[in-house]
Amino acid sequence: MAKAEKRYRGVYLLTAFFGLVSACFMAIFSFCLGRVVDVVINPSDSLPTTMLLCIGTAVCGLVASFLYDYAKIVYVNKIVRYLKTNLYKALYNKELYDFLSEKNGHYLSLYSKDIDLVVDNYLMPKCSIISNILTAAVSLLSIFIINWKLGLSFVALSCLTVFLSQIPGAVMAKKTVEYTQHNSAYMAVLENDLKGFEQVKLLGLGKLFGGKLDANDHAYEKSRKSYLFAKVASNDIGMFIGMLSQLSCMAVGIWFVLNGGMTVGLLISAVQLLNGVFSPLQLFVQDKNLMGTAGEIIQRIDIEQTIAEKTKREIAGKVQEIAFHGLNLQFGNKEIFHDFNMTFEAGRKYAIVGESGKGKSTLVRLLMKYLTENEYEGDVTINRQNIKAIDSDSIYDKIGYIQRNEFLIDGSVRDNIVLYREEVPSTNVDRICQNLKLDSDLVSKKIDVSDSGEVSFGEKQRIDIARFLLHNYDVLVFDEPTSNLDADTANEIFNMIFGIRDKIVIVITHDRSKEVLDRFDTVLQL
Repeated sequence: MAKAEKRYRGVYLLTAFFGLVSACFMAIFSFCLGRVVDVVINPSDSLPTTMLLCIGTAVCGLVASFLYDYAKIVYVNKIVRYLKTNLYKALYNKELYDFLSEKNGHYLSLYSKDIDLVVDNYLMPKCSIISNILTAAVSLLSIFIINWKLGLSFVALSCLTVFLSQIPGAVMAKKTVEYTQHNSAYMAVLENDLKGFEQVKLLGLGKLFGGKLDANDHAYEKSRKSYLFAKVASNDIGMFIGMLSQLSCMAVGIWFVLNGGMTVGLLISAVQLLNGVFSPLQLFVQDKNLMGTAGEIIQRIDIEQTIAEKTKREIAGKVQEIAFHGLNLQFGNKEIFHDFNMTFEAGRKYAIVGESGKGKSTLVRLLMKYLTENEYEGDVTINRQNIKAIDSDSIYDKIGYIQRNEFLIDGSVRDNIVLYREEVPSTNVDRICQNLKLDSDLVSKKIDVSDSGEVSFGEKQRIDIARFLLHNYDVLVFDEPTSNLDADTANEIFNMIFGIRDKIVIVITHDRSKEVLDRFDTVLQL
């Protein structure tokens, strides 16, 4: 956040300048208003001229206020865009295990609710605070010009107002933090339950899950109620304290008039200027309290923006060998691998078979650094380089891990295969689509993400494969490449796989037919 604020400090100062100009015009308007009253009581100047001057000053103040509001919005927009751009960069620099370790809803909350709270509880108040301070200072200085003794009295009462208005701030800050925490927890539950809607519906558990979701929502909405009440109550208490202070200042002003210290017109001016002191002070305290609630959120956003420096090496040359040495891995009390050793060599094709839960996909996910270094024992090497010392992006550049997923973008099937890679020759796309039996009508079909049912499971499976075949990997890992395909299409996919040359090809499969497995150089049974 500090970098963003420093980067756009010029826009912030411009915002403050327009706030100062607006405050000056409002102070001049107060003097003009009092002068109108004095001219009515004791005609010494032209009343129409005085009225026109008053109206002209008010119009100039309005224009300055518009410029201030626009500059404030521009400042907030630039800060938010800077933060979100950095967040997106940091997101795609995260390690897979870091990303997957976060709870469901974490990133949805980060990019939406947290940013909204930063805007409402930090950036907007930050701009308002400087404007309110300048407005109060200009108004107070103007009161000193009218009568310095009156000004000192107002300063004393203003300090007392600021002190008393701090009281509701602590409660409001606490309720805001609680609300943010409940929001993140609720978003995680909601996202997860919506993801499992199909299974819940098929199992006839809708009422049960609906009740659980409603219970979570009750806790979330209860925290929202407390937050909103604390916010409103803080404002109400601040307004009440301000009203008492204004009444006290009015009494002091009347005393000065009765004792001949100023004219009625100057009292009107002082009262008008008094609004320019207490209203900004009330808003200042409210904004300060709001900014105090955003500290934890800003800290979280700053952490999420952090991009770790890359100190690990890239894979040297073409991948010729992948090896697992003395691998030990267990999840809880379940042992997945014990002293496992295996070497995969270039130019050979490997099938990994075994029952569910025996570690077929886990073995590959370990190679692709889905797991942290502390979650397993032993060594995994690529070209005899330990993956712990290899940069993850270098692994993803050399090894293509093809698995089923639900990811689609709006556009044609071709767009979903290319995925914005404009540098890929169109002839390569056509060749791969032809090899995977994706006909021209299917390739040109439009996909709407909100209605992904337009693509069948088998078509989606082939799209997943095609995406990776556009890149020249040294290693291709296919995780159940034929699980959703009919027999003829599955046979075509296997023919395509067995046609791959000069690479390490690993296929995780449930297909244990002798006809298929005999075509592999090595079959690894887990």
